[in-house]
Amino acid sequence: MIEALIDKMKLSAGDIPVVLVGGGSILIDQNRSVKGVSYFVRPQHFDVANAVGAALSQVSGTVDLVASLVETSRSAALESARQQAVRLAVEAGATPESVQIVQIEDIPLTYLPGSATRIKVKAVGDLPRLSASLAVVEELLKECNLAAVITDLPRSQSPSSSAAANDCVEGNGLVTARTLDTLLVEKAVVKATAASSAALPADWTPTVIDGEWLLSEHDVECIAIGAGIMGCGGGGNPYIGKLGALHQLKLGRRLRVISPDSVTGGNVCIVLFMGAPLVCIEKLFSSEIQSAFEAVKEILCSGQYSYPNLESDLDVKKENGVKYIENFPRDFYKCSEKDNDVVTALMPAEIGGLNSFMPLVVAAELDLPVVDADGMGRAFPELQMFTPFIYRDQYAPSCVSDENGVREVVLQADTPKELENHYRAICVNQGCMSGVCLTPIPAEEVCRVTVKYSMSRAWRLGQAVMEARVNHRHPVDTIMEHENAVLLIAGKIVDVQRRITGGFTRGHVDVEGFGEHDGHLLHVEFQNEYLIATMQTGGKTSEVKACVPNLIMMVDTDTGEPVNTDEVRYGLRVSVLSAASAPQIRTPEALKVVSPQAFGYNHVEYVERTDYVEYGSVVQT
Repeated sequence: MIEALIDKMKLSAGDIPVVLVGGGSILIDQNRSVKGVSYFVRPQHFDVANAVGAALSQVSGTVDLVASLVETSRSAALESARQQAVRLAVEAGATPESVQIVQIEDIPLTYLPGSATRIKVKAVGDLPRLSASLAVVEELLKECNLAAVITDLPRSQSPSSSAAANDCVEGNGLVTARTLDTLLVEKAVVKATAASSAALPADWTPTVIDGEWLLSEHDVECIAIGAGIMGCGGGGNPYIGKLGALHQLKLGRRLRVISPDSVTGGNVCIVLFMGAPLVCIEKLFSSEIQSAFEAVKEILCSGQYSYPNLESDLDVKKENGVKYIENFPRDFYKCSEKDNDVVTALMPAEIGGLNSFMPLVVAAELDLPVVDADGMGRAFPELQMFTPFIYRDQYAPSCVSDENGVREVVLQADTPKELENHYRAICVNQGCMSGVCLTPIPAEEVCRVTVKYSMSRAWRLGQAVMEARVNHRHPVDTIMEHENAVLLIAGKIVDVQRRITGGFTRGHVDVEGFGEHDGHLLHVEFQNEYLIATMQTGGKTSEVKACVPNLIMMVDTDTGEPVNTDEVRYGLRVSVLSAASAPQIRTPEALKVVSPQAFGYNHVEYVERTDYVEYGSVVQT
């Protein structure tokens, strides 16, 4: 246990000295030998370290932004971020002379070509002497159920009037920093305790009315967990999408899911976010996805489009295998109620990661249902890996839009790879975050070209993990049972390397096994998603244990939470599992674009796994 906790805090694999402080440190024998520790130190006054830390607390200023290094240098971008962080720390109350930079990170962004980089800088400084009126303290005390103490706090007394005044109150009736900090900590503890007591339900039955699954907050939480695991390290963390879905519920809107078997008329539109998921941390979604959807719907409803031509006076361009219209007008066609049956539902492009939720958010605003299916059964980085593009040869009309409603419509694309390249370049120009609406799928073709019941699968997986937590069962075992998965290794991350090539973050993660996996090292390579896992035992030649399109899932060993390629770091305790992919993405046609060779691993032979378990739709159970 001690070794595991220390490893979580270490930044390198070498042995380091460990300082033992706090009352609980007496439980550790200083002479004990612990792997990863060179020696233990217990300094004088170790038992009051918490109080010392509170007295020496500092204030910070953090800058977290995305910079393009095309027009500026890395050093200039970092220096600008440093200056902003220092300014924020001073504005937060730090004395200017005490501010110093304590953290600098620059991370190449996934999913984007060019030199887009996330820069994070943190500056900290000392606070001047804090003070607060007794009215503020009284409010804090009431919140902490400590109101009885209020009568003991002297008001407007001189420091010499009582011993209590010397400790708590200055002569002008203000409480000193020491007392205020104590009360603020107490308030935080009270709030955290209340939040932790509100456990999510483990035994839950979805609400299905008239063939529609009406998602609740609990359902959304389950889908977020399942989609994160099925994302195989990529697709972006579904957290932001989950918040958007929960917000729609708070507004009184419905999140409706229907079975793909019940789609009988009209077209199903696929909407998604394109860009770098990390951008969402700084820049939240606006109306870009809905704007792209409306453009495609306008084209369909106008009756002026016959593939690959649009009867209009708009300027049409063609280059690199793509025929398109820039700055597509917002008033091209005004849809009316008679056009409601043209698009009858939305669908996610991938069930892994962030894009699992984007159709739910947009559909709630438009009062449309979302089909319980997707085009990957997991997450993949590029559009040509989308099953409707694998099994259909029509890739237009489609649209990409930014948050200002600037839209570009594609009327024809020779191949989905050319469409991917075209949209990816536009996305960079639109600030690394765009909304996309892909080619509508006629209702009669939905079941043939998609991975059915994938949202139900994500929900069931998330529900199983949540039940395991409530019942104190190991979540990794639950994931293995649900997905019929194989545990490749359980251990800690000992090495991470990243590089950006071709607009994608590539690299590898090394996981050193422990317990029954002691002496094993799993080497996992990724291009946004985990692609290849090879095992090395006792320094011998590596053996491929799993590869795409099979799912390679990395989760926190203790909680079962997914660990994305953007989040891996030294010391994390993780379990790596492999599971079969959906049959639709391991056919000969699909393997042309999702096999190891499609990612440049010509030496890796794909070994098909056929133990995929089909669960069916929640709507039908």
